[in-house]
Amino acid sequence: MDAKVVIAGGSLVGALTALMLAQQRPDWPIVVVEPRDSGPPNDKRIIALAAASAKRLEQLGVLGAAQTQTPIEHIHISDRGHLGAMELHAAAENVAALGVVVPAAELLQTLFERCQQLANVRWLSGCRVTAIEQKSDSVAVSISDGRTIEAQLLAGADGQNSYVRETLRLASSVEDYNQVGCIATLTLDRPLQGWAYERFTEDGPIALLPMPKQQASLVWTFKGEVADDVKSWHDDYFIDACQRAFGYRAGAITATSERVFYPLQLRRAHRSIHHRCVILGNASHALHPIAGQGFNLGLRDVETLVEVLSGVDDAGAFAALNDYHRRREQDYNAIINLTDLLVRGFSNRYWPMVVPRNLALLGLHHCGPLKSAFARLTMGMRA
Repeated sequence: MDAKVVIAGGSLVGALTALMLAQQRPDWPIVVVEPRDSGPPNDKRIIALAAASAKRLEQLGVLGAAQTQTPIEHIHISDRGHLGAMELHAAAENVAALGVVVPAAELLQTLFERCQQLANVRWLSGCRVTAIEQKSDSVAVSISDGRTIEAQLLAGADGQNSYVRETLRLASSVEDYNQVGCIATLTLDRPLQGWAYERFTEDGPIALLPMPKQQASLVWTFKGEVADDVKSWHDDYFIDACQRAFGYRAGAITATSERVFYPLQLRRAHRSIHHRCVILGNASHALHPIAGQGFNLGLRDVETLVEVLSGVDDAGAFAALNDYHRRREQDYNAIINLTDLLVRGFSNRYWPMVVPRNLALLGLHHCGPLKSAFARLTMGMRA
């Protein structure tokens, strides 16, 4: 046996799986297969870590090493042109922060460096999985450099277009929202001071996350039919349009970075396990960014898998993988239903939806127990 576990993909979820599993089981050889030639993938995203996720990464010693991190102390949610609005405050939930904003590249670099320090982790750069052969007591993983690795378990953390998922023919449901996400870094005339904003418009939500030095991370959603026009906007026009769509609650926008666009879908695998194989993170479930839950859900995938494997001898045993699948179902249903409801309920101007959703926002704002339950769900904590 060449390894106990092979991990396809060395991005955030893959690197985190390698680190946590290697620490929990120092007796297990673990191999990460990553297509990038050297180091971790180049991830340009800004990640909003839920409070529970931030706490877990701090315990691992990887969050504090990130040079740039900003706490989210307040969240303002509103429906443009209507009275519905609500606020969440860390102090009201008895936590230091509702979440933490961190550049994905910095977090990933820290995870990569920690993996390099572990004797039981081999990181194979410039390689990708090319074939999977499932045997009764092992899985043979062929990689692009011609080698074949025998392992007890293959973990597919290879993203939304997962080779592992497709090769294993793990069926998945895909809902196309006909929306395109735009991410950029904005410069403002004043700092956000720990405030994060989610503003719903008829085209889709606009989110601003606090960053240092009067900057904010923007996630702006457009309907698919207007996305091509948006891509052609020059900086001044983009800033003006963003200001008009969002308003001045966060101040005036003075500059923008280069924009990155990507299509928005909801994908969920019907099952995340197969014989001696498991898929994690975006390979299993890719979400709309409306509530910033994507990586947080993937992190909980990793936590649960490591917990399940901590007391077994056979990493790919059916009982262990089935236990993992069973434990994750409730969390998937809660978060996927929440994000899908927000997308469908707020990305329109259909009056039979406008009135109930604004009443819901006002009701949440003024009902302490309901607001607290909503806050703790988004923080990744138990209600």
